[in-house]
Amino acid sequence: MNKSKVAHKEHLANDVYKITFSTDDCRFRRPGQFAMIEAGGLVRPFPVCDYDSNRFSVVFRADCEEGEQLLATEVGTEVGSITGLGNGFNVDEVPDGAYLVADGAGVAEMLELARCLLTRGKSFKVVLGYDTKSDIYMVESFRTICNEIEVLTLDGSNGREGTAADVIRDAEYVCASGSLPMLKKLVLRCSKGQFSLSNQMLTTSEPEGELIVPTRLGDTSSINDGPVYDKNEIRWNELSS
Repeated sequence: MNKSKVAHKEHLANDVYKITFSTDDCRFRRPGQFAMIEAGGLVRPFPVCDYDSNRFSVVFRADCEEGEQLLATEVGTEVGSITGLGNGFNVDEVPDGAYLVADGAGVAEMLELARCLLTRGKSFKVVLGYDTKSDIYMVESFRTICNEIEVLTLDGSNGREGTAADVIRDAEYVCASGSLPMLKKLVLRCSKGQFSLSNQMLTTSEPEGELIVPTRLGDTSSINDGPVYDKNEIRWNELSS
């Protein structure tokens, strides 16, 4: 493993935090890639919300062991890391007018994708879902990039009630990340798309977050072959977190 230094920590909402790392080994090439980070003896995959040539940021929940360990690292501390892992989203394949849909931990991962689409001059719509109003984070960051954005909460405390998938009806193309129930619901509501399973990698109990993903071509490893998949390639009825 290489080393990354904790450069900044930020509390975003409830148990959600953002940590920015500085590193001499920043290998990210696409939105949707992940970093392996070692903290407190645990090595886990964390999806990345933004990056440049010498820094990257992750957003995570601190209500789990891996999140607690990462949050406990002080600014200036060096941690083991491997950057630029996974295939990420293929930005070239995303057409104009695509939907970017996310809930929970998947929200942050979509921010870099939105930035990349903007730099390519592509239009898109953003749909974000949260549990309650107090769980909302990063919405303003998306508003600086896209003026077509909808925000929902399960309890309706921020206005519209429902899940992020409830907004979608027969969409042509969707890029998505977040909870498995939301992704499975979304699969039935779009023709094509790229779906990230990074949230399932973070929450699985398997060593280093490896998730076996059943596809039409056979079982694959989320670490080696994911976490982003063509949504039509996954055998969704066999996938469990």
